[in-house]
Amino acid sequence: MEKRHITAHIECNNNGFYTVYFDEELPFGCYGEGYSAKEAKDDFLRVFESMRQKHMERTGENVEVEFVFVYDASAFLQHYKGLLTLAGLSRMTGINKAQLSQYVTGRRHPSPKTQEKIKESVQQFAQELSCAMA
Repeated sequence: MEKRHITAHIECNNNGFYTVYFDEELPFGCYGEGYSAKEAKDDFLRVFESMRQKHMERTGENVEVEFVFVYDASAFLQHYKGLLTLAGLSRMTGINKAQLSQYVTGRRHPSPKTQEKIKESVQQFAQELSCAMA
């Protein structure tokens, strides 16, 4: 059986608490939580493995899944705030620093168009970094 690739969403609330979940149809559900993205992902994977084992014991069906973790804008900005400054992100994306700050704290959430703008800007920056040094 080939592994399914499932998108696991990482979100962060205004208290800095992370959750991880997926929307796709599986014979069972699960989510993870923690005070960091890593803690929430580790919890998510631990819960998933436990649920997968219980499902296999009950039904004999082995659910093979590979997760692709994606951050929403608030979780991304919160997770990387120590590495990427709001001023730098503002210059990179063209989005006002105060507006980015509201996304980091969870007071506001970016529109899908703004999320895409942030994503494209960060991906372009990452591409530039990967080619910057020989």
